[in-house]
Amino acid sequence: MKANKVLSTKKIMENQYAVVRDCLKLKLDNIVFPKWSDLGLQGMLLRQCVCSKEQPQGNIYDEAVYQMVLRVIGGKVLITGRPDTYCWEQKRVMELIEDPSNLPYIGVNSAKGLINLSKVLLSIDKEEDQTLLADMFSNSKRDYLLLTTPEEKRKCIEVTQELFDSGITYCVDQWMKTDDNGDAEATNLVVGDFLIVTKKGLYRVGKDEFAETHSLT
Repeated sequence: MKANKVLSTKKIMENQYAVVRDCLKLKLDNIVFPKWSDLGLQGMLLRQCVCSKEQPQGNIYDEAVYQMVLRVIGGKVLITGRPDTYCWEQKRVMELIEDPSNLPYIGVNSAKGLINLSKVLLSIDKEEDQTLLADMFSNSKRDYLLLTTPEEKRKCIEVTQELFDSGITYCVDQWMKTDDNGDAEATNLVVGDFLIVTKKGLYRVGKDEFAETHSLT
């Protein structure tokens, strides 16, 4: 389903049941995939189409701007059957690299990468999830980056039953590219989800993911 990005965001923010609250995003480790341009011929053949919980059918992210990110949160690789994946702008990746001469690798192609991968695998609760992550890296011929995001103060809106019943059943995440009419693919909401409010708009965080990555203040 498509919806107008500006109008749908305005509708949510003006809803009487949309209570904006303070929250804190917790310090988190993030597995950052290579830039698409680093994939050589493979990058020329394929588009960067990422299947997230918000866009399970897949959304194409500009290969020159974005890099895919995977998080292991709460000891889980899969949450409700799907990995927690999305994209960062490449400039954000560069901002989080403290020392370009000493990159924090994760993978099976360097001693540093193996050590970091071992730590992440030990943090995962289920053997099935451990196997999924280990298999991904064992089939890769390169290490990825393991970057840590610091604590961050944010604003959020909980999708309560009242908000949902008033007609707020979807949103358009702030990073979604719009067509000439200002429309973009919408993200379906369920009661218990949270909407993170930013200067650029808002975006959905699922109930389980929010509980593991944020705290209400």
